[in-house]
Amino acid sequence: MIYKIKIDNLSIFNLQNNCLVDKINLNIVDNSITAIIGESGSGKTLTAHSILGLLPKTLNISPQSHIYYNLDNQEIDLLKINKKQWRTLRSKKISMIFQNPMSSLHPLIKCGEQIEEVLKVHTKYATRKRKELVKEILKQVGFDNADRIYNAFPHQLSGGEQQRVMISMAMITNPEILIADEPTTALDAQIQLEIINLIKHLKNQFHCTVLFISHDLTLVRSFADYIYVMKNGKIIEHGSVNDIFDNPTNEYTRLLIQCKPTLNYTPHRLPTLMQSNDFSLFEIKTNHKEINNEIVLNIKNLNIVHQNKTIWGQTVYNHILKNINFDVKNNECLGIIGESGSGKTTLLKTILGLIKPDSGIIEYKNKKLDILNNRPKSLLKSIQWVQQNPYTSLPPNMTIGKHFNAILKLHNIGNTFEQRDDIIKNTLALCQMPLDIINRYPHQFSGGQLQRLAIAQALLVNPEIILLDEPVSSLDVSIQAAIINLLNDIKDTRQITYIFITHDIMLANYFCDSIIVLYKGEIVENGLSKDIISRPQHSYTKLLINSFQ
Repeated sequence: MIYKIKIDNLSIFNLQNNCLVDKINLNIVDNSITAIIGESGSGKTLTAHSILGLLPKTLNISPQSHIYYNLDNQEIDLLKINKKQWRTLRSKKISMIFQNPMSSLHPLIKCGEQIEEVLKVHTKYATRKRKELVKEILKQVGFDNADRIYNAFPHQLSGGEQQRVMISMAMITNPEILIADEPTTALDAQIQLEIINLIKHLKNQFHCTVLFISHDLTLVRSFADYIYVMKNGKIIEHGSVNDIFDNPTNEYTRLLIQCKPTLNYTPHRLPTLMQSNDFSLFEIKTNHKEINNEIVLNIKNLNIVHQNKTIWGQTVYNHILKNINFDVKNNECLGIIGESGSGKTTLLKTILGLIKPDSGIIEYKNKKLDILNNRPKSLLKSIQWVQQNPYTSLPPNMTIGKHFNAILKLHNIGNTFEQRDDIIKNTLALCQMPLDIINRYPHQFSGGQLQRLAIAQALLVNPEIILLDEPVSSLDVSIQAAIINLLNDIKDTRQITYIFITHDIMLANYFCDSIIVLYKGEIVENGLSKDIISRPQHSYTKLLINSFQ
């Protein structure tokens, strides 16, 4: 086998001399797809960034480390080359697709111009030729209207379209090596499948070697040729896809695979890799509510229509949500699944009162809900929201304790500081967060910890309904399992009703009692989870299920 990249004894340290990547050895075979899997913080992205020379100056690489790149049968140690050599190699020979396209694309420059910039740096083509090549690559990654994408700004594109633009930028110079760092995170199942198939197609078309970094084991299994498993900066197991998934030799690998539910694997409690912590410093007080089949939320004939003017002055009506009808019962978990742009988050924001519908009624316990400003204060705390991005859920300039105390004051909960402190500690204990974190700021927490704090923020006011907007989509599988287990525990303890928005039909099947399938703003299926999964009626639902099989 011919190795395109050979990592030899790579060790990476921070300024405190803590070892973040510990003497790893890794080989990437020419014209293959090699995957690195592991939890957040295991060293996956650091390893990838070291190949491209993109490590920050606050990190140091051991002098005994080597990363060899096979260029025309000559070995080049990428850790020994200068800046001028790097400018020649980056993008032209080794390209990277970063995790978040919106943080990688310039918001004020058109997408086509950003792709064209790569050609300006690495070729001597004239402007007309560069533009032709950009439109050609846009067509190759699946865009029907290359002119529209060329002239569009990043915010005018969907998540899947933005990721395709990033792939176009990475492939425009026909590189020998493509590094894909979590390229499908937070994308819906169908777009994930399209992106994966696109990378496989480009790999075959351009004879490209791919390093694929992911925490999504389902994707890796259907995509990679060879897998390395990382934990705490070390490679603990490696082998072919069949070896890793069918016969893992390491207990960590086995648990990592079992953290993810499937359509056929739905254990009572998902295994996790989290170490046990002492959360018993404060007694958890339960607040049991009477369980009944009362309908707590009723949506009737909900419609949201956007009006757009064409260049000829005509009005075009775009139905975002069309004739939406459903009920949610007390202590039920209702899942809403659908592709990006199907109207899931718009529906959630309408329930919250952030968007006013064009027609239709939303009732909470037979009380009509209007937009947020018109709701009685007593109703504001009844429906709470856990946002998709845990990093923007909490104010960055306030400690956890100060922020939570302000929420309780706003809703007149707790007469004294001691009473409010008691509520905060009880809520943190319920969310399995240590009590000594109340004086820390959000930036001092990991993604999984922030998501627990976002859930605690919603629980503080003792709501009846919590709306969960993709609460685990950006987390690795072990933390996903821990959050889902936590939500189930809270549901049993507090008898809370959930509306769970997700693009992961396997997760909806595991977590939700009932499922609504949204497609292009309309409900195409509505029923019990087991019935939807075992006997799907609509072609889109069948497509979603097939994408996970």
